[in-house]
Amino acid sequence: MKVLHVINSLRAGGAEKLLEDLLPRMNGRDGVQTDALLLTDEGNVFDKNLIEAGIPIYVVPLKSVYNPLNIIYLRRYVLKHKYDIVHVHLFPASYWVAIATRSILTWKPKLVLTEHSTHNKRREKWYLRGLEKFVYSTYDNVASVSKQVQENLISWLNPADKSKFFVIENGVDIEKFAQVEPYKKNDICDSFSDDTKLICMVARFTESKDQATVIKAMLDLPQDVHLLLIGEGPLKGMCQDLVIKLNLSDRVHFLGFREDVPRILRSADIMVLSSNWEGFGLAAIEGMAAGKPVVASDVPGLRQVVFGAGVLFKSSDSKDLSIKLLELLENRQLYEKISRMCVERAKSYDIQRTVGEYVALYRSIIE
Repeated sequence: MKVLHVINSLRAGGAEKLLEDLLPRMNGRDGVQTDALLLTDEGNVFDKNLIEAGIPIYVVPLKSVYNPLNIIYLRRYVLKHKYDIVHVHLFPASYWVAIATRSILTWKPKLVLTEHSTHNKRREKWYLRGLEKFVYSTYDNVASVSKQVQENLISWLNPADKSKFFVIENGVDIEKFAQVEPYKKNDICDSFSDDTKLICMVARFTESKDQATVIKAMLDLPQDVHLLLIGEGPLKGMCQDLVIKLNLSDRVHFLGFREDVPRILRSADIMVLSSNWEGFGLAAIEGMAAGKPVVASDVPGLRQVVFGAGVLFKSSDSKDLSIKLLELLENRQLYEKISRMCVERAKSYDIQRTVGEYVALYRSIIE
């Protein structure tokens, strides 16, 4: 069974990270052969493991994700390689593949789309609903990464047939985060000591994330508490300006994109994920797998992952966040209890389960 995964790029992001973990484990399983097709290779960071695993990676030569001519190239790739299934991630790749395959008259692959977020700007424009219904109707199956993502999507589309909508939750390489050796804290920064308390957030600096609330919460935390922000993105500069404005430059550290996230999480004391909206919250599971208590904003997509294991705080409320963080830092018994519950929760999101569910979905489509 030949399966092509199409995505905008392999830059730092949750959907892109999922493909990095998913494809090498999927390739060769139950006769599945996986390829990847990118609309651009600009900013790629998650292609190294795919290349090492022998996954073919094709790049559309236009190098622009929003160029409608992508349709022509996508159609050529699909016809040339005769894929059984084309599995698509993210907008606008989802649009271009839908249009490209509709123009294939004699033979068509089965189409799968993974919905990764509970919200996007297109849903703020009522006049796009008809176009969205047209695009999603092209796909044979739509897999949402969480129940909340599925519910929000169905509410937006209001499809006549809901039977093709499924939930396949994201997964994490649990062992990689649980077993990796942590850094000594002063290996991360010379000014850190063993007594320094480290709070870590791993996320792109985009509208869906909310690093600003975590930065503001630092004002109400002791001086020995430091914040590590891992990631890049268009709003990073704004957050750096906020840190300067609040005189927190000596306690908030921008580490950029890192390939050693598992080691850093193992070295941190608490993992925070502050989001305005979220599809699933892969980073929260990574923090849990690393054995750390996870504190996350109470928003759809994160709530179901964290509730009953980690700690939820009111979205955009820095005061509530600082209270929750301080309670964990000062109450060792509570800290260890939440850590244990997070480790157990992470076990439910092993990447091998995700692989198995997708392969089973593929089989159900073509058999």
